[in-house]
Amino acid sequence: MVSQHGILLAVSIISDHFGPLVSKVCGCLLRHGALSLHEIVRRLELSPGQVKNSLLVLIQHNCVQAFSTPRGKPVCETLSWSGGKTVTVYLAIFDNVLHRLRFSKFLSVVRADITESEDLLEGLLQNGRLTFDQLVWRTISKMPDGSPEPTREEIRMNFNKLVYAHYVERCPKPEPFFDPLIDEQPPSTRKRTPRAVETVLSLEQKVVRTAALSDAERFSEIPYSMEESSNANDDDHHAVAGGKRKHEALEVDEEDSIIAENEVLWRANFERFIFCLKKKFCADRKKAKLKVGTLAIWEAFFEANVTNNDNKTGNIQYLAQMLSILDHEI
Repeated sequence: MVSQHGILLAVSIISDHFGPLVSKVCGCLLRHGALSLHEIVRRLELSPGQVKNSLLVLIQHNCVQAFSTPRGKPVCETLSWSGGKTVTVYLAIFDNVLHRLRFSKFLSVVRADITESEDLLEGLLQNGRLTFDQLVWRTISKMPDGSPEPTREEIRMNFNKLVYAHYVERCPKPEPFFDPLIDEQPPSTRKRTPRAVETVLSLEQKVVRTAALSDAERFSEIPYSMEESSNANDDDHHAVAGGKRKHEALEVDEEDSIIAENEVLWRANFERFIFCLKKKFCADRKKAKLKVGTLAIWEAFFEANVTNNDNKTGNIQYLAQMLSILDHEI
């Protein structure tokens, strides 16, 4: 549950960035939870067009997640909605609204790690969601007059560095199906899990998890086209067996590359940046006490353990444990 002070802060951020109309819609969702378009229109007494445009802005900038849910009362335990009808509802993602205040810190993380990719990340932070083709156009259009334009291949290489480091991800499903009735079934009707891993998730966390792609999909880099791959292997193609199979694979890669460049929407991975900032905070706090040469080992240990724990509460507890251990051991 978001506090009233948190709602006021979030509404103020959205108002500063997108104007009062969009902030009204965002505030309505934060106060009342997931709502359909009709419910938002009724509560705010705005036109459907105004509400729809505001929702599109919020979705574009990752501040709202749409999902479909059953309409009407359940007719039985196995069929959770009457007649199979669903309605699209919209849920404000409070954390993503607050992350807008941290964009400069996110850029500093990439500036220190992958300097040549900073402009690409800046484009995603400013525009929310873009295709790679749109990022290429933006990068070239921002080049000063007289400066050599980067090639598409160079931009792709720098972009794939961001994806490989998990700073950038493919956008989640636009409108996943989520049934709260099934999710809230008692443990006896669902697959039992060990008590140690049972965690109470908020509606926001459940919807975000439902919409999320698998890690393999989220961080799938843009493949190189057939022409680029063939040029890279021209010198030793006589020594490579299975040329026909390679050619077929390259044709598939070319099709995947076209889809990834022109159709797939990409966005900044806020979770990764928050993790990097937490790690930096802990490292800076203990840097003076660590022995020479042990900081890199500690950072690797920290990342390996915290990355495996995707629960926010668990991460916070683990951070506290790490600091406590360091206080006693150093």
